[in-house]
Amino acid sequence: MNILTQLAVLSLAAAALATAQEGTAVFLRACVRCHSPNSDAHAPMPEEMAKIPWQDVLKSLESGTMKAQGAALSADDRRAVARYLGAAGPTVLPQMTGFCAGGQKPTNSSKSWNGWGVDDANTRFQAAADAGLTADQVPALKLKWAFGMPNGTSAYSQPTVWGGRIFIGSNDGTIYALDAHSGCIYWRYQAKALVRAAAVVGPGPRVYIGDLESNFYALDGDTGKLVWRKKLDDQPYTRITGTAKLHDGRLYVPIASQEENAGSVPQYNCCQFRGNVVALDAKDGKEIWRTYTTPEPKPTKVSKTGVQFYGPSGATIWSSPTIDGKRSLLYVATGNGYSAPEIQTADALIALDLKTGAIRWSKQAMSDMFNWDCGRPGGNGGNCPENPGEDVDFGSSAILVPLANGHDMLVAGQKAGIVYGFDPDRKGEIVWQTRIGKGGKLGGILWGMAAHDGVVFAPLSDFNRAEPAAGGGLFALDAATGKVVWHTPPPAPPCLAQRGCNAAQMAPPSAIPGIVFSPSMDGHIRAFAMAGGKIVWDYDAAHEFTTVNGMPAKGGSFSATGPTVVDGILYTTSGYSQGMPGNVLLAFSLVP
Repeated sequence: MNILTQLAVLSLAAAALATAQEGTAVFLRACVRCHSPNSDAHAPMPEEMAKIPWQDVLKSLESGTMKAQGAALSADDRRAVARYLGAAGPTVLPQMTGFCAGGQKPTNSSKSWNGWGVDDANTRFQAAADAGLTADQVPALKLKWAFGMPNGTSAYSQPTVWGGRIFIGSNDGTIYALDAHSGCIYWRYQAKALVRAAAVVGPGPRVYIGDLESNFYALDGDTGKLVWRKKLDDQPYTRITGTAKLHDGRLYVPIASQEENAGSVPQYNCCQFRGNVVALDAKDGKEIWRTYTTPEPKPTKVSKTGVQFYGPSGATIWSSPTIDGKRSLLYVATGNGYSAPEIQTADALIALDLKTGAIRWSKQAMSDMFNWDCGRPGGNGGNCPENPGEDVDFGSSAILVPLANGHDMLVAGQKAGIVYGFDPDRKGEIVWQTRIGKGGKLGGILWGMAAHDGVVFAPLSDFNRAEPAAGGGLFALDAATGKVVWHTPPPAPPCLAQRGCNAAQMAPPSAIPGIVFSPSMDGHIRAFAMAGGKIVWDYDAAHEFTTVNGMPAKGGSFSATGPTVVDGILYTTSGYSQGMPGNVLLAFSLVP
């Protein structure tokens, strides 16, 4: 090595060391209060971010989930902390094996799990004809194949199965079409941002799905080619987390936001996001109507440091809407308000006219004003509303449950640990409310419930990092009265020695005749007998898998999405960065 080469190497090494030191300083100054084991913020640990390409961390700080926090940093600081936290390497997808053979077509099948909850009512119940799996067969389920999703520590998108294909998004923004039986890849499409929502499929076939920058896509289901794309909201930190509903040629898309996170930055003008739902023409994406869940925000007060505040704001729609064809209504469940003044449409169930989007009625469960300035270490920076709540959104969809007396009940679960029964014929009057847990920011009912034959199945989160064995369990409630029919406590987590292991059951359950499948943050997916709640099948996914596409993959905690069951196969994603990370799609059947 000549002297010039040696000097160049030393210069590069010094620059790398300086970057690491600067990144460490930025992290300790601006990030550690949330990205630490003792924080209750929604933030992954540094060792998990170390598995993500640093360019993706930088993108998150510049235009993604952490945009508000990144705005408080200089461009050099953002780059330094991204390089410090993330992994070296390109952001492009690595080469994969496992593509379907040329000319191969999926097995023609009319059986499907299309979208979030199978049906418009969001019951998450798959009838016997489409399930292809009986309660007696469930204990014999074996792993059929595993599919690895590269560059991911969370497996968020729920599998949609339609026409012999699986359509699924991923933590790096790739949308896949896979063969439902073998897992081979038909096509891939790269979205502009991460994809968390499930796909919904319509005639064509067309695949409709949204990303975490509120881009919404219509793709050709056979080829993956883009048919149309729309940016549905330009508000700060806007995103699509809930799965769209497709009904009579219209798409109903819920819009969410993480602007409440931005409230943790004292210099931020909190807050101006308005939750909303958009109705689109499925043919071309043309907007038919848009309804906001909050009034137009206006300037309110000025902080001691001269920051102008705005309000009201929030009432985010995190989940898939519920369609009531009999009453021609669309129901959305909303999250907390972000800034004063208080509004009655936060933490509420709202009924909208399917045709026009007009609000027919709204029923609030409780007042809940909150942003992430509330309770920050050292006192709040001025963005926290007066008399703040506990961040106990309705994060999951309401379920329209038919009762034995011919009436219907709208049942919704809240992060407060309470399940409610709303009467759709009396403008959402609360008929009953049943507390099943303590509740909290990651407590209560987080991402969803299931229902069948007048019974609602509610998993309890009550996630607690300090007490990982606390929380969890599955409840069966009478939809007419709210009475607890049975309760199965969580098994003792076998993985407590592993960081991120927790007994909480955040994920939505799914049901087939006689069985409820409920995954857990301890890395297990379990099958519960509908009659009595006995656990009849248990699979531990928290390990490495050999995959059909040649990608390294492992399972971990189950969180935001539930399993789907179609034609004798159970599909589920596993891995959550705030628990035990993972990046795998699993398929189980009676014949491996």
